[in-house]
Amino acid sequence: MFFLDFLSYFSLIFEFLALFLAFYFKNTRIFFITLSLLIFHLPYFFNSIFQAHLFVSLFLPLIFVLLGVKKISNKILEKNNLSSVLIIIFIAILGFILPNNTNFNASNLDFHLNFTLLKPINELAFLFFILCGFILIIQSFKRKEYYLLLAFVGANLQFLFDIFCGVKYFEFASLIFCFVILYQIYQNLFFDTLTKLPNEKKLMHYLKGKDHYIIALLHFHELQYTQESYVKLILKQIAKILKRFKIKIFIQNNDFILIFDDKNTALNHLAFLESTLKNTELKLENESFKPEFKLIWEENKDKSLSYILESLREKLS
Repeated sequence: MFFLDFLSYFSLIFEFLALFLAFYFKNTRIFFITLSLLIFHLPYFFNSIFQAHLFVSLFLPLIFVLLGVKKISNKILEKNNLSSVLIIIFIAILGFILPNNTNFNASNLDFHLNFTLLKPINELAFLFFILCGFILIIQSFKRKEYYLLLAFVGANLQFLFDIFCGVKYFEFASLIFCFVILYQIYQNLFFDTLTKLPNEKKLMHYLKGKDHYIIALLHFHELQYTQESYVKLILKQIAKILKRFKIKIFIQNNDFILIFDDKNTALNHLAFLESTLKNTELKLENESFKPEFKLIWEENKDKSLSYILESLREKLS
């Protein structure tokens, strides 16, 4: 029982941590959802655990899916996000009033349904959970982001089993949010946001401790004279092609850097890559074209990475 009681404090710790990380790294959606999770702890200070459970189990799925689906501005402190703030304030006010209402009780919320595997705290809340979960499933496949769906289950897990009736509210959504934000930080530090390929920092980390390797530079000369919007389209298409090859690929200043452990492997892969690119047509709006490129390589001979890259770029001119 002590462990179950501790889960409520466990939730609070990660909620404050997720709130701070979301605010600092400007993840607006996670910020407002986590803020609502904190607000849902308030009814437990003024009401019985059972009455607070009824309120939270009913409104948590609705607020979660509303903040998870609605359009939210990237900047937290913007007028466009005023509606999210008002939703949270409204639910906080309801949290003070509704659980104290004598008409708000479990008998009005149950339909005497029989659940074989789950034993939800109340059945109306479980129906809301199913409905909101279905909406989030559709949204997750649409955005190709599944962490919100996982967090939604983590936020409502307590209310799916009546064995947690006597325990204050706890959730695992904030823990998931912390992992998501930390993973996003890692991605932003070590991966290119456009192509999703590892960047120069990741390259330096990968080569740390390696004494011998082959480094190749794939350069597209025409990118220097192309509009930025078109450059992005071209880089994304090239990156998609390169990802088919089972080789270590990095990106730096619109150049693709390939790393090989030995010369024979490098020559075989580079020959195949060169042949593939020569027979590849890229699509740019309604036109197709074959990109002009140069693929040069050099063997590391106790030289620094920056020196080798500078040497390779000199060969391009």
